[in-house]
Amino acid sequence: MYLQSLTLENFRCYERAELEFRPGLNVILGPNASGKTTLLEAIYLLATTTTPRGGRTRTAVRHGQPWGRVSGRFAVQGRELTLRATLGDPSGERSSARTLEVDGREVASAREIIGRIQAILFWVGELDVVKGAPADRRRFLNAALGQMSARYLDDLQRYRRALRQRNEVLKSLGRRESDGHVLGPWTHALVESGVPVTLDRAAYLAALAPEAAALHQRLGVGAEQLVVRYEPSVEPADADGELADEFYRRLEETHRGEVDRGSTQVGPHRDDMLLEIDGVDLRRFGSQGQQRTAALALKLAQARVALARTEQQPILLLDDCLSELDPDRGAAMLDLSRDHEQMIVTSACCPEHLADRVADAHLIGTGGEPASCGGCATEA
Repeated sequence: MYLQSLTLENFRCYERAELEFRPGLNVILGPNASGKTTLLEAIYLLATTTTPRGGRTRTAVRHGQPWGRVSGRFAVQGRELTLRATLGDPSGERSSARTLEVDGREVASAREIIGRIQAILFWVGELDVVKGAPADRRRFLNAALGQMSARYLDDLQRYRRALRQRNEVLKSLGRRESDGHVLGPWTHALVESGVPVTLDRAAYLAALAPEAAALHQRLGVGAEQLVVRYEPSVEPADADGELADEFYRRLEETHRGEVDRGSTQVGPHRDDMLLEIDGVDLRRFGSQGQQRTAALALKLAQARVALARTEQQPILLLDDCLSELDPDRGAAMLDLSRDHEQMIVTSACCPEHLADRVADAHLIGTGGEPASCGGCATEA
């Protein structure tokens, strides 16, 4: 799959822009604050119906305008697919409205769009998967699995609902405002939905870890060993144990503390993943360069796993990597574009040492105009 064209209307800093893309390597060139990241955000929005910046998508509408729109035309398995997301209401009657369309037909929910195309974004926020809190790594897992599996999204939604309701009951128990029997149904719902979430995450990371390690070797020119390991909140005590039984046991074991704190203490909402280089915890002791390379390896590995599972290659969106990586790593990253149907990279300039790597790339400006690669010395 690949993106053929992108149109933005009243989206972030853009009043209107139309851009054409090609298979293979595409490089968007433009000075800082010219809207390069916004273009990648728009593509990601079409794939996931959400913005990587977090918060409500309505905030992406251009300042002072009642609505904004992103449209994309894609080639998917030999046919064209058009996706459109309208934020706000062009009529001005419903300021919070969001409309999603597939091939000109309005769809009722995001679930009807997610998975039609896959886009994997690497930008400055992705460093949080390495150096951020456990919630950032869970967000990475949810985004990766969610684009491939509607069932995972359903299980996760059911788990979050059960968790929210169970925590409300725990708070009422602490205030002695309800009977303890009320907790049982929500405990059952928590385990019933939490077990498949845990198993899906475990299987995904088992597939991701070797791919990330191999790609890290290529990006790091073979210098360091990256280890990725799942750290679930609940796992069977032995290989023959049942995850559901262990989940129930842990909930019973932590019940007193749950009532005291008014919240559930174990479950997928407490999961984490460990990232190490040569046995050193990247979050605590990794340099910024090591963290960035590891985060990039994870994103590239995400694309490989998605291809293996869905038989469709995601579109890779890489924001401002050329200036942040040293010459060897930058060259290695661009070399990887040969492994992907489409890679879209943004950069403030085209470093001279990478000019030969982008000789056959499609170079465009932030407004869709043709661009040229003349090295960083030509940047205004």
